Amino acid sequence: MKITESTTVQEAFKQSKDTADVFTKYGLECHRCKGSAQDTIRIAAENYGIDLAAFLKDLNACLTS
Repeated sequence: MKITESTTVQEAFKQSKDTADVFTKYGLECHRCKGSAQDTIRIAAENYGIDLAAFLKDLNACLTS
């Protein structure tokens, strides 16, 4: 399965334990956020000024390792 901009943060965490490291790399502590079940990767990126394409690339790299 692939992580897309419409994947929720919570779904991304479920796909690989390594995604938590990517969130940390970008300065996000989404694993502690109550909104992780509703917020999408796009929303997280927009809220924190993160390049969406780079964020998705890093998250999806976790799925192949």
